[in-house]
Amino acid sequence: MRFVLASQSPRRKELLKKAVPEFTVLESGVDEAAITKRDPVEFAVEAAILKAKAIGDKDPEATVLGADTVVAIDRKILGKPKDEADARKTLALLSGTKHKVITGIALYKKDEDKLLTDYELTYVKFKKLSEKDIDEYLATGGHADKAGSYAIQETGDKFVEKIDGDYDNVVGLPVARLKKLLKRFNAEEIAVEIQDIALPDNLGVAKYEGETLFIPNAVWGDKVSVRLGQKHRGVQYAEITKITEESSFRDTPPCPHFGICGGCVFQNLKYEKQLELKKKNLDHNLRTIGKTTLSFDLMVYGSPSKYHYRNKMEFAFGEEEGKIILGLRKRGTHQTAAIGQCEIFSPLVSKIFPIILDFVARHHLDMRFLRHLVVREGKRTGELMLILVTRNGKLPDPGHLIATLVDQIPQLKSFYWVKNDQLADVVAYEEVKHLYGEKFITDLIGPKRYYIYPQTFFQPNTLGAEILYGKVAEFAELTGKQRILGLYCGAGSIEVFLADHSKRAIGIDLSEFNIETAKENAKLNNLDNCIFHAGEVEKLLRDGKFDADVVVVDPPRSGLSGKAIKLILGLNVPKLIYVSCNPATFARDLAVLQEGKYSIKDLAAIDMFPQTTHLESIALLTLPQY
Repeated sequence: MRFVLASQSPRRKELLKKAVPEFTVLESGVDEAAITKRDPVEFAVEAAILKAKAIGDKDPEATVLGADTVVAIDRKILGKPKDEADARKTLALLSGTKHKVITGIALYKKDEDKLLTDYELTYVKFKKLSEKDIDEYLATGGHADKAGSYAIQETGDKFVEKIDGDYDNVVGLPVARLKKLLKRFNAEEIAVEIQDIALPDNLGVAKYEGETLFIPNAVWGDKVSVRLGQKHRGVQYAEITKITEESSFRDTPPCPHFGICGGCVFQNLKYEKQLELKKKNLDHNLRTIGKTTLSFDLMVYGSPSKYHYRNKMEFAFGEEEGKIILGLRKRGTHQTAAIGQCEIFSPLVSKIFPIILDFVARHHLDMRFLRHLVVREGKRTGELMLILVTRNGKLPDPGHLIATLVDQIPQLKSFYWVKNDQLADVVAYEEVKHLYGEKFITDLIGPKRYYIYPQTFFQPNTLGAEILYGKVAEFAELTGKQRILGLYCGAGSIEVFLADHSKRAIGIDLSEFNIETAKENAKLNNLDNCIFHAGEVEKLLRDGKFDADVVVVDPPRSGLSGKAIKLILGLNVPKLIYVSCNPATFARDLAVLQEGKYSIKDLAAIDMFPQTTHLESIALLTLPQY
């Protein structure tokens, strides 16, 4: 195998000898100034690809390594210095700070149409440099043609206080990372058929010589060529190199962003197969985690709408090629994929985004300020709420932005500005400012109308919620005499839905905001038999007396705590209805409840999240005498 290093860097040449004994060196001639990507990782990987292809396209039988190292503070790339003055400025900027060193690597073989990429990230903390330190280093000429204006093998401890990560990467080539990439690149390709999809991770399942392979980005029924990857905790992973025969279960994704953004995973799989996979996964969790085998057929109800069903989306700002973008996180990363439409949310995205991005560009807002755009839409009412989330700072001329939005999108009924300085990449309502319209929008589930504020928990699939709540009512078999107790009730949507046919409905939720909204929802629907309490479920059950005939629990994804289960068992209610969005914790909790004194009388699932791996489940548990 002829191996070529597409770089004349002496540092890379010496480091490459640790991984490849024999190779030739050629200059790629790539002009890095022409690369438009501004994200440091994307820039480094793109440069590595261009260098590898510049040589590989001329020598198709050679395996070519391209590499590019960048130094960055936050998201700003510090390139090679133009002159000594530029180098002095860069070193002064790095003085006393921690920066990132990123090397992108690309292996390319044109005649086999093979290209693999990876990158290494190392953090380097500089000491506080004096002018003398900088002058002495510049006098050596060591800054020339160096990313970040320094070479660590020359500056050593004099400049560097601490390195967190791979030292070789800072020198110019992450040898350990390259060895792993070479192993993948040279691995034998094998032919397999995707026999199943493992949820919730959406991994294709195939068999090869008696071993189970787990394969990302696969479709059930595809015949593919794969390259074996690493084993992790006894699990063999593989990656697809080519689809040799497409599955009959494949569907054509309607969204041009599918496969890039992380919003959907199943647009390329026919809907009936999505339901089949989700049913299998729920049944598997019930059998393996819950030690439960159902004596009846498990029903999975499809969503009334396969697309445009969500009533809320949290979009993220990002940066691409020097411009601010709006979209969703790329699958498995914190990077934003720019989108112009969202097929699981609302067609209004194509109208909203250009207005917001034009406002951002005109006022020169950047990622130091911008965070998220939350959009909420009443699916039954058509009412729209926008929530602009930023870090602390000044929002310039919001009145003009709102006027433009109202003029072009008459459905807009409410606009909020939220400030959030938390480090975590989440929408947190630290400081909430209402700037336009009503403080809420409304939506309908069945005959009931609900208030929706920025912080309100509301089932994200309105039409699916009608099926879910109808199933809760069916399981409850209400006659008007029953007392209902709802735990983890959110804004009281289930309790309000059931109240007309019950004697009394009580709801408990940790969030005071949700409870106040629940009280408003009861009043909005002219209900005087709803009572709501704010507080920890375990504490209120322990300290209070709640007589009930039916308990409805709808906990977060983490499920019920052991303490909560013990207290629920102590209520001794005839009927317990468990609503869950997590098949694993659902199965776990059902097992414990059955060990107590309950038995499963009925169980169903509702697909509230088409095109994703998620599934909503509901179980009816009863005491033996019922």
